[in-house]
Amino acid sequence: MWLVESLRAKELKNPLGQIVPLADSVNLAHWKRTLREIGWDDRATLLVEGEKVEELPLRNFAAGADLFLNLSGHFKRPDLVEKVASRVYVDLDPAFTQIWAKVYQSPMNFSGHNAFWSVGLGMGRGAVVPDTGHEWKAVVPPVSRKHWSNEAVGLPNGRAADLGRNRWTTVAHWYGYAAVEWEGREYGNKAPEFEKLRAWPSRSGVAPLVVTDLGAGEERDLFEKAGWEFHEPGPVCSDWREYRNFLASSRGEFSPAKGGYVTAKTGWFSDRSVLYLSLGRPVLLQETGWSSWLPEGVGLVSFQCLDEAVEKVKEIEKDYAVHSRGAEKVAVEHLDAKRSIPQALAWL
Repeated sequence: MWLVESLRAKELKNPLGQIVPLADSVNLAHWKRTLREIGWDDRATLLVEGEKVEELPLRNFAAGADLFLNLSGHFKRPDLVEKVASRVYVDLDPAFTQIWAKVYQSPMNFSGHNAFWSVGLGMGRGAVVPDTGHEWKAVVPPVSRKHWSNEAVGLPNGRAADLGRNRWTTVAHWYGYAAVEWEGREYGNKAPEFEKLRAWPSRSGVAPLVVTDLGAGEERDLFEKAGWEFHEPGPVCSDWREYRNFLASSRGEFSPAKGGYVTAKTGWFSDRSVLYLSLGRPVLLQETGWSSWLPEGVGLVSFQCLDEAVEKVKEIEKDYAVHSRGAEKVAVEHLDAKRSIPQALAWL
């Protein structure tokens, strides 16, 4: 395997947030450290706009590769992978991807691929989205149990672990990108879905912690008065081990989905939720249609409205040990990369 990441010049920052050359950026330092920790430092290429990068190792590897996966079409150097037989576009934003392409004529970089996968488990199986002319195949986000298990973590510690310890948590872009429209219906982001759940703490007796980019202001104040707590992403998301410690120390995940995923019945399922499950942390996740394709009820629990979200978290807490074991069982039996990746490859 070979990992490729692409960055724009304006994304290169120093610790003060100032735009700098690649060599002086925290991006490069983070890239090198992460690759070294996972043992991929000699099997990766960082492509940066305006920077000269040694491409030959990537070209040589690609010349003999069997499969190329392009996440959300972010890789835009088809000349480097043109000899790869299977070139797969992996859609991480079902409904939005198709609406952007068909309705807004946004360049989604579909060309050059000969297979199309989506983490929308309902894609091609009942999801209501525009026809882009591609046959979308549903795949579940895989998890490496070698890296994401209680055995791998040990006893979670550190600042991120302390933040999440024994709390119902999630990590989210509050707004992300703007809502879109198709055939008279709006397909929104997470903010309106969070709003529907604002009374959850007072109703459930649980004070959730959301790691998010929602800044200070009236909206945040209203949620905090309702019993929600927020924390900025840096301490949790800037290092994968800290992120893992945060999830592992959490009581479980409680999260809405983007409204667009719900409206379109995409069956979207979160790669973050996959990690919580693999760590034996129950997941209470808004229904997008995913429960038609994954086991729901023990460890992995769905809700469609505030009343259900209140009822379901109480049920989980009444039998937490069973739900914790059930969470890991879902990960092992349905999401483990050793199982899910061969299933995805069968689409080719």
